Amino acid sequence: MENNKLPYEVDTNLNTLITNSIDLVNFVRRLAVKQVDIIQIMTYYSLGKWIVDVEQHGESRAKYGKQVIKTLSERLTDEFGKGFSKAYLEFFRRFYLMYSDRISETLFRRFAIEKNRNSV
Repeated sequence: MENNKLPYEVDTNLNTLITNSIDLVNFVRRLAVKQVDIIQIMTYYSLGKWIVDVEQHGESRAKYGKQVIKTLSERLTDEFGKGFSKAYLEFFRRFYLMYSDRISETLFRRFAIEKNRNSV
């Protein structure tokens, strides 16, 4: 059996495979970025909530003189490096306060439960 294809003819099945493969990888990369973004948002929100909970103990205002953010920043920076400065932690705290009425407690709990489930 002789192959009747000329050397310059394009194999459309191969082109389809290549196109579909490129589309799939691009789709998965976009999906991964979105998931990472959601995880980062929930992490920042969680840290902010925990900072507020420790600082305020359920009161409407924090007690001044507490070193919560400073101490937490030092420990997280020792453990993970950059990204946990006092300024960032203050941002996380403000982020939580700004969006606490928009992110449901149920979503926060689901995130915390999943974190605990995966840390074992």
